[in-house]
Amino acid sequence: MMEILGQKAPVIVALIALLIAILWIALPFAVFGIKSRLDRIIQLLEQQRSEK
Repeated sequence: MMEILGQKAPVIVALIALLIAILWIALPFAVFGIKSRLDRIIQLLEQQRSEK
């Protein structure tokens, strides 16, 4: 059993590293993609607070 796991361990580690790399590259695009929506929500909340 340990021999099978030992052979597959580098592949599993490489796949996990690849997944993390892809997410690390995609993260800034996701953050900047929702920035305008968050700015709009903040603006609406500030308008509601000023009306009360």
